[in-house]
Amino acid sequence: MPEPFAASRRQPLNSLATKIIFFVFLSTFLTALVVSWISIESTHRFLREAIDQRYPALLQRSASRVEAWLSAAQADVEARAGAPALRAIVGSLRSGADGPEARKALDLAASGRQLAALGGLVLVHPSGAIAAAWGDSPTLPPDLAHDLGALVGPDVQCVRRQSGAPLVLASAPVRSADGGVVAVLVALLRTDDLGLVLAGDGEEALTRITLVGADGRGITSTQLAEGASCSAAEAPSSSREAACDENRGEWSEIRLPPPPPAGRAVSDYQKPSGERVIGAAQRLARLGWTVLAEEPFDQAFEPVISVVTRIFVTDLVIVLLFSFLAYKITAAIVQPIEALSDGARRISRGELDLEIPDTRGNDEIGLLTRTFNDMTRKLRKNQSEIETAIHQLTVQKQELEQANEQLSQLSITDGLTKLHNHRFFQDHLTREIKRVQRSGDPLSILLIDIDDFKRLNDRLGHAAGDELLTRIARIMDESMRASDLLARYGGEEFVILAGNTDLAGAATLGEKVREAVSEKSFLLDETMRLEKVTVSVGVAQYKGDRKAFFQAADRALYRAKAQGKNCVRAEGDGVV
Repeated sequence: MPEPFAASRRQPLNSLATKIIFFVFLSTFLTALVVSWISIESTHRFLREAIDQRYPALLQRSASRVEAWLSAAQADVEARAGAPALRAIVGSLRSGADGPEARKALDLAASGRQLAALGGLVLVHPSGAIAAAWGDSPTLPPDLAHDLGALVGPDVQCVRRQSGAPLVLASAPVRSADGGVVAVLVALLRTDDLGLVLAGDGEEALTRITLVGADGRGITSTQLAEGASCSAAEAPSSSREAACDENRGEWSEIRLPPPPPAGRAVSDYQKPSGERVIGAAQRLARLGWTVLAEEPFDQAFEPVISVVTRIFVTDLVIVLLFSFLAYKITAAIVQPIEALSDGARRISRGELDLEIPDTRGNDEIGLLTRTFNDMTRKLRKNQSEIETAIHQLTVQKQELEQANEQLSQLSITDGLTKLHNHRFFQDHLTREIKRVQRSGDPLSILLIDIDDFKRLNDRLGHAAGDELLTRIARIMDESMRASDLLARYGGEEFVILAGNTDLAGAATLGEKVREAVSEKSFLLDETMRLEKVTVSVGVAQYKGDRKAFFQAADRALYRAKAQGKNCVRAEGDGVV
């Protein structure tokens, strides 16, 4: 039954339908691609300009708030240090005294409206000794206390401690009535409040703002202002270089952004952690601090990504819709032609078991389809006849090959003993001589003759003689090696060709064969009398002359016969 042909199962790449569909797809795709590129580029450019305008203003506002925070702290400590009551008490202090008078003086300095960032006060004697302290156990490094004791003017500085957050100090000298410096009042400021200062009123909640010290290490960030502690916070930027070290509670060194390209205010760069960000930095005039604003690239350009996604989905729907319409219209027009074209290709490859669906029309396509189907039916009939004839020829060929193989085997096999015959032996000898001439390996021959065979044959009859030859052939075949060749040389004479065997080894093999025959008894006629049969063996080794090779073995066999039979003789006079 022919296979119904379905042209819709595949569309050849060079078919007319495929070309039309590809043209529609390509036109729609290119149009959508151009429109998408224009839309995405416009959105990206607009967003870039907005970011370039937003970041400088953001940095300026944050920097101004930090400057105002530092100025307020400095003004507060100066006001406290200039209070007349504090000056009156501090003037009577002794160097390094930590008594009621010093503590009373510090209580006076701490009285009044408290500054929000004030974490503690320390009164330092000009000698560097701490006279008194107030607040949450404020501490000063000894060398820093000594430097502050020599201070003659107001100052704000940032000290990096061995562990924990940095220490921001605002200091002012306390002067006596005559204008001399009698002590230094040091205010310890909490940097936690700086995070709130940087955050402002939260108008830029998605942008991470970090305050970086003059040593390049972080001080605080808007992220810490949201409630994270320095020892466990995520970094002010998501990169670990700006994070607080979780083991030591310290800020690590922060990498500032590279300079932005010409005409731009914001840099686009990749953090060592692998995160891609946009950012900008502004240096403060005071303390050498830097305000750093960063935002993940994906977050900053999320509107562009959203636009790209919507455009891609819209373009994909349009392209698929137009391609589908083009496919349906084109298939209805060219499908019959395509079916005939593909059917012709399949017939050219020998696929005759097909049938093109009849369009039932009277136009050229319908006539061509019916003619095509008639042609395939005739081709299938002819192919069937040819295959039948080929099968018959194949069977005849196999029978002929089997007959030739049997004839070939008969031509090289002795019909009685089933050993190789004289002809095969001569061909094999020729190959062995060529081999040993190349390799130099030894090659020996054993000529074996049944003793008194003619007398046994005349007395017992030819049938018994043939049986004797067959059984002796089997005994000798079982006694020799698989690598040696045993053949019937003629009459009652046999020959063994022993490769890779010298004269002594061949003589040993001959003795083994002789003993195997002599040990057997043969029942050859109806008298039930056992007969003993012996063989004589002549051995020779090949020395480069094929004729001399045979003659030497023949002479050795002659000596074995002359010296009493049932023995092995090798070329030369030695007796085995």
